[in-house]
Amino acid sequence: MSDSSAKTLQVSFVGMQAQEVAIKPNLRVVLKSDTEVLEEVVVTAYGTSTKGSFTGSAAVMKADKIEKRQVANVSNALAGAVAGVQILSDNGQPGVSAKVRIRGVGSINAGTDPLYVVDGVPFDGDLSTINTSDIESMTVLKDAASTALYGARGANGVVMITTKKGTIGQPKIKYDGSFGICLLYTSPSPRDA
Repeated sequence: MSDSSAKTLQVSFVGMQAQEVAIKPNLRVVLKSDTEVLEEVVVTAYGTSTKGSFTGSAAVMKADKIEKRQVANVSNALAGAVAGVQILSDNGQPGVSAKVRIRGVGSINAGTDPLYVVDGVPFDGDLSTINTSDIESMTVLKDAASTALYGARGANGVVMITTKKGTIGQPKIKYDGSFGICLLYTSPSPRDA
């Protein structure tokens, strides 16, 4: 049942600022985004959740923080950046992944490595094959509530890696390179003097 005495119409949508507009035969309403309403999103085993409604223990590391750290391996990007995560690098060999321990060692006889999940799929390969510039975010799930869906595989914690997706718009080319110069100096021998 409509009320003929109504003069205004309130238009609202989730994540947008509500507006009141005068009622006319033809209406065009453009809503503005309300960024204060949006909260930080946490990637979990079963999808995404807002930071406020998530009850587990998780730490998120975004791409801008990863890009600031000049590391050759994904595991080294977590060093000193996430509370409760230890990075043990006992081998100086190039290309070797560091050992990641989430909240210490959970078992003496079983494996101690966390479960790595890349874009929702468990990853059993070598972490050095993942380019750090391709990572959008890394979420470290540290407690039983957040790792429950992975069962025993998530007993040592879960590191969820979300890679970057393509965006609509003009293509952009980004070059990232480095070089080094080695200068070799030899002192003249006494015979040459």
